[in-house]
Amino acid sequence: MQSQTIPINPTILQWARMEAGLSLHEAALRAKVTPPRKKKDEPALTAEDRLEAWEEGRDTPSLNQLEHIAAAYRRPLLTFFLAQPPQKVETIADFRTVGGRPSSTDSPEFAALRRRITLLHQELRALAEDAENPRLPFIGSLSENTPVPLFVNTLRAALGAKFEEQRRIRDENAMLGYLRDLAQHIGIYVLLEGNVGSHHSNIPAEEFRGIALADDLVPLVVVNPNDARAAMVFTLVHELAHLWLGSSGISNFNVLGHNGADGGHEKLCNQVAAEFLVPEAELLARWRTPDGTLSSSIDTIARYFKVSGAVIGRRLLDMNIINSQEYTSLFAIYKARWVKHKEKMSLQDGAPGPTQMVKYRLGEKTLHTFISAAREGRIGLQDAARLMNIPVNRFEQALR
Repeated sequence: MQSQTIPINPTILQWARMEAGLSLHEAALRAKVTPPRKKKDEPALTAEDRLEAWEEGRDTPSLNQLEHIAAAYRRPLLTFFLAQPPQKVETIADFRTVGGRPSSTDSPEFAALRRRITLLHQELRALAEDAENPRLPFIGSLSENTPVPLFVNTLRAALGAKFEEQRRIRDENAMLGYLRDLAQHIGIYVLLEGNVGSHHSNIPAEEFRGIALADDLVPLVVVNPNDARAAMVFTLVHELAHLWLGSSGISNFNVLGHNGADGGHEKLCNQVAAEFLVPEAELLARWRTPDGTLSSSIDTIARYFKVSGAVIGRRLLDMNIINSQEYTSLFAIYKARWVKHKEKMSLQDGAPGPTQMVKYRLGEKTLHTFISAAREGRIGLQDAARLMNIPVNRFEQALR
């Protein structure tokens, strides 16, 4: 018996697929569309043909089929019953590159994450305006012409981050927490978001490493946790530099420098992050001619600074301490390590679910903002939970 069909807007069906960046073939696979039953004396149709017929209004999917489509496109089911496509959320500048060329292609998962981050930011801004919060003077206070040493000193002074304290931090995990706390303390929201609800929808670091929203009322930074921890530390400082430039955007920069970031804000933000985490004077004071292999000597230095070996290698190249041939050899080593790291991450199961990771994902500042607003009646429990992507009962527990 065939499932009951339902009336939908076929225009929305095609729009949602195009917004997800999927071809008919890719969409049919993701949405588990099956070929229709062959009719007598008619040619056999494919799953793509069936999906195309739905998009053109010549046929309609069942509710079960539409639910599969909604999941594949990362859209709410209600979307497909709208009279017209929803208004597109405000776009963010895209600094991403692939193979040295600009790239702004989004997977359905990242497109969904972008929408959620944008809506979250809009609500945080509305709450800040309602509370008459002061604007933050450091957002956009520097320019592309600011010398890197002055930029780093300005950033350190605002955050209250002293290099002597960084040296005493035990590892990359603690470094990430230390810098995140400092940023939140001065009014910056720092989120660690890399999927749309479960590890099955993890977005690789190659698609995005960080997002910066340089809003002087609600500055917000997102760091992709599906990356090596040391790389996340670098990303956080890189995105903070974007805030001081007043430059909102999405980045997938490669700390090794082989990503086309040859100028502009991306190059400057990389330079600022490198000098902030590995000051040139400190590196020169600790660097010695390697007794063993170059990579092992770099790894020793990297542990001291709590950064990746890739950051140290790039710093040594920029300072003309190693040559391009040595760097090319290092590049191969670090690339192989990253591939191995990704394989290890993909095999990890049993990690805490998203509701147990809410504080880690959203950060204390985001949680406290919504908890305070809910207690004061400025936002409903369901709206707050929806924006934070957690169950209502989890938010109620946070309130209690």
